[in-house]
Amino acid sequence: MKFPWTILVTALLFAAVVTGNTTSYPRATENSPYTFNRLSDELMNERINQMDLPFAAQNSPQIKSVIRRFTVEGQRDSEYILGRAKIYFPIFEHYLRLYKLPETLKYLPIIESSLRPSVTSAVGAAGLWQFVPSTARLYGLTVNGQIDERLDPHKATEAAVRMLASLYEQFEDWGLVLAAYNCGPGRVRKAMRSANSSDYWTVRQYLPSESQHYVPRFIAAAYLMNYHAAHDITPRMPDYDMLDTRTFKVTRALHLGTLARQLELSYRTLTYLNPSYLQGLVPASAKGQFITVPTHVAADFKGRYIDTSSLPVPANHQKSEYTTVAGDKLETLAILFQCSPKDLIAWNGLINNKITVNQPLTVYLPQRVAKP
Repeated sequence: MKFPWTILVTALLFAAVVTGNTTSYPRATENSPYTFNRLSDELMNERINQMDLPFAAQNSPQIKSVIRRFTVEGQRDSEYILGRAKIYFPIFEHYLRLYKLPETLKYLPIIESSLRPSVTSAVGAAGLWQFVPSTARLYGLTVNGQIDERLDPHKATEAAVRMLASLYEQFEDWGLVLAAYNCGPGRVRKAMRSANSSDYWTVRQYLPSESQHYVPRFIAAAYLMNYHAAHDITPRMPDYDMLDTRTFKVTRALHLGTLARQLELSYRTLTYLNPSYLQGLVPASAKGQFITVPTHVAADFKGRYIDTSSLPVPANHQKSEYTTVAGDKLETLAILFQCSPKDLIAWNGLINNKITVNQPLTVYLPQRVAKP
């Protein structure tokens, strides 16, 4: 049956006359196309300037267009990106702090992979940071039929941060560094010669077309992460087992299927958390392999696979547990816990002094500072 629209319109007009007001509509939000288009350049400039990006960010129609795609047309995808950021941003922040690089570079994998570690491109790039195999191997990542460390959030992030640090040594301009990350340093140097400039915004027009859009997309990704609430965009959070996790490094071989049965987890959960093991097999490695598990089974995993049973307990010390946060180093933790880095390595069966974020550590505190 057709709805009698003329009756509805008449009723609304009558209500407006009776109340003395115009018809009330739902509140317009910044993620509606009409309202977004009315956002002033002054407001956009103010927001972009407050993001503390590592280069001079400009507002332009192109940048505003990409921001619109994130906040209006691509709103649903952005909600998932925001949720996945809760998983991966602590890892990015950890390695960026270790290498003393700008923390806002953590937005880069948003435009590379939408924060999906298993995504691959048509040209063979893979992982959160989209390494091609040759570049991955150049930065020490293993890529073969059994393991693809481009998909390992920890190892790939450290490799990407090392690459960014190397590019900055060459160009000393973060806009040019991002362009070089996209199209390669050779093309950027060629564009600089053509522009006779080392300023990104001057060089930009001489870059390949995709690279001309790369930094604007980075600015738009940063905008999304900082101002999504202003557009009524709410993160769609992953399952709790994906969010609350602990990471260990093991040297022995194990199979994720066996591990799932032992820890009473779904195999899907373990493969999602550890995507680099293409066949579910974690190979033995003297350098160690990262294994991430939900926090509620971390103690069980540690008891099974991290051997510290033969280590002596220091006299007049009390056992405690600590979970690393972004930027932690064994040397600074040793000062905090009044021990040596060698102590922390021994107490936790570590391979070396390299640790990552969300890594559980056993510590022995002197009784005078131990918690009751």
